[in-house]
Amino acid sequence: MDTMDDIFELIINPGKEKGGEPNARLGIRLKLSGYETVCPITKSCTSYEALEMEVHGVENSLGRILGKAKEIFEKSENQQKFGLEPGMGAEEIWSVLSGIKDEGDFVEMFNSLEEDKRREVAEHVLTKCNVFSGNASVFSARYDDKSAFMS
Repeated sequence: MDTMDDIFELIINPGKEKGGEPNARLGIRLKLSGYETVCPITKSCTSYEALEMEVHGVENSLGRILGKAKEIFEKSENQQKFGLEPGMGAEEIWSVLSGIKDEGDFVEMFNSLEEDKRREVAEHVLTKCNVFSGNASVFSARYDDKSAFMS
């Protein structure tokens, strides 16, 4: 596949059997271990307008996926801005989080962590930190154990 144009293909059925109507659908070309096939990704359409609606549906789905990717990249950039790095332990993460002065940023950074990291940090804060002062106090008041998020 040289370009993205090579990935998508119009699948046309001329409708010659038993006087059937011609129809078309959008397909995606897949290559795996030297084998190549085109898999339909829209329903079969008997008019241009119907196919156009199906293609717009695919575009909307791709747009939602792109939006999710944007959130992930922005979350990562924000975490790096505050000094959070992949592989940090709960104590290191708490050290960074507890230094964040703005409560909104503090909550946002905590909530942007993966669930397992949020739970590790929560265990660290609730068992090893003074929950009556500083960000530990905010944390203990706003942390929800069921969701592992701060409200």
